[in-house]
Amino acid sequence: MIDRLKGTMLWLLTVSLIASHSLPAAASSRGTLVFVASPVDNWELFVLRAGATVPEQLTTTPLDERAPALSPDGKRVAYATSDGSLWVMSLDGGAATRLDLQPGSYGYPAWLPDASGIVYTSYEYTPGGEDADLFLFRFATAATGLFVLQTGPQDYAAVSPDGGRVAYVTSVATTIPGFGSTVTQQLWLASLRTGAAFPLFRGTARETRPAWSKNGRTIAFSSDRSGTPEIWVSDSEGKAATRLTTGPGAKSNPAWSPDGTEIAYVVSTADHSGLQVIDVRTKKMRTMMLFGSRTVDVRDPDWR
Repeated sequence: MIDRLKGTMLWLLTVSLIASHSLPAAASSRGTLVFVASPVDNWELFVLRAGATVPEQLTTTPLDERAPALSPDGKRVAYATSDGSLWVMSLDGGAATRLDLQPGSYGYPAWLPDASGIVYTSYEYTPGGEDADLFLFRFATAATGLFVLQTGPQDYAAVSPDGGRVAYVTSVATTIPGFGSTVTQQLWLASLRTGAAFPLFRGTARETRPAWSKNGRTIAFSSDRSGTPEIWVSDSEGKAATRLTTGPGAKSNPAWSPDGTEIAYVVSTADHSGLQVIDVRTKKMRTMMLFGSRTVDVRDPDWR
């Protein structure tokens, strides 16, 4: 483990957490689906409640809403805005509350399994580049603390359902004079009980946006190891990775259905981004027609 972490400084704030076809919006009948969409000019937050066929628009602001994350009980949503703020909103109504953080640029909130806090990315921009680390906000005390600090930018945190591990993405830039620079995005897994951390896979593929299955046994993620970004799944030790999706467009941002049988994900082409759903067992895919016949860009789904 020391060899694996050579050259890396890692501190963990220990937490104790106990065939494709179209489909109408009712695809979320097994739970609540949140996402952002751009029906006019900017990105707004939407929710599709269980059994509904029409999504509800939750925000109307001059900012872009980003990266919504549903609370474990599905009653609240945390999200980021394009000014670098983090917010929490109840799905039962009421105004959104901005998290009381120091001035900065923040993104990609992820709930702790007991809903006591939110893990998020803190970005730091300098003339020489960008850095990012993972922090934790506790609701009870409004206190913030370091969650993961590691060489290179960290992003897209996902805490396991049992609270014992966190999956995240580490970006490493390599520059060879005369040949330019390359960026490798690796999935890492860290124990929140022992502090041990290691890359889930090794190689030069860009792998990002990890998402735990509801039973904590499987991780879905986006990877370009097959040439273009597709949705893959693996066991939590990185020993058995399987590609789920194929076809045109870059696939990203997997979100598991509440019963763990399906994954919603974003498909992006040159002029559009939309949602598809795939059955994990049969690999049967379908398109979610969230806005009927209207062509509306959609991204960042979360499903509970």
